[in-house]
Amino acid sequence: MFAMVIRETGGPDVFEYAELETPVPGPGEVLVRVAYAGVNPADWKNRQGYLAQYRPYVFPYVIGFDAAGVVAAIGEGVTQFAEGDRVFTPTNHGQGGQGSYAEYTLAAVDRVARVPPELELKQAAALPVASLTAWQGLFDRGGLQAGQMAMIHGGSGGLGSFAVQFARWAGARVAATCSTVNVEYLRGLGVERVIDYRTEDIPSAIADWAQGGLDYLMDAVGVSTLPNALDLVKSGGTIVSIPTLVDDGDIPAAAAAAADRGVKRIYSTMDDVKCAETLEKIADLVIHNEVRLPPIREFVLRDVAEVHRILQDGHNRGKMVLQVTG
Repeated sequence: MFAMVIRETGGPDVFEYAELETPVPGPGEVLVRVAYAGVNPADWKNRQGYLAQYRPYVFPYVIGFDAAGVVAAIGEGVTQFAEGDRVFTPTNHGQGGQGSYAEYTLAAVDRVARVPPELELKQAAALPVASLTAWQGLFDRGGLQAGQMAMIHGGSGGLGSFAVQFARWAGARVAATCSTVNVEYLRGLGVERVIDYRTEDIPSAIADWAQGGLDYLMDAVGVSTLPNALDLVKSGGTIVSIPTLVDDGDIPAAAAAAADRGVKRIYSTMDDVKCAETLEKIADLVIHNEVRLPPIREFVLRDVAEVHRILQDGHNRGKMVLQVTG
């Protein structure tokens, strides 16, 4: 198979188009012929070498967590799928396997879900990591409840776009931060209080909107962009951070500081808990217009270096996907 690989960590120019052995599914695994690979902020940090604490680097190394395509082969014990089924998955990359910037990728069967006929494969490729991380951070770990006052810091990115919509769907009142160019986009998603961080003071805006403090805050950008996050949340509230943002500083110290204020601080990444089941639920929300897909920008696989430059700039709206095979 062909893939975009890296042979060392570094900048976007380390990508190389190369031929590798096609993987073979083991017991409980599905081999997916990748039509589209989703791109996430963790990808460029992975390429740069910042995620070494989370997964091994075995070169030549294929990046990419999200994939949508068709089942090419199944391993022993897999009965849920057959060759030719349209599927989407966060793959085995988070567990140390090769990623989705390749013609074929492997995924454990409990991380694989069917793509509904109403969804295009490129749309499905935009869902797995961003939507699952948002869902798990809001509900499975964050315990968000209807009626609570919630803020998503960084509401216009892939993760943030899903988080604001899931929170609204669950009945929370939602605020979100973004830059000026994305204000109308977030209003269109139904965000009650859009905070333009370029022209407004975030603490003042939250003090006016959520008197007494937030019940819930998700930081989808990184702690260095919201150093006063703890001051925004009331006692008994919850802050959820994403550790793969890599700038969360001293995690034990931050958790202890939150506990001293009566705030629960949670560090959430996408994991395998009800992964396929949750993906199917999210896809159902999308096809029934309960949740709108973020804007999707499509690139070919060989353009991955340019995609990473855009992503690393930090102001991308929505999701970018790579077309891998036809």
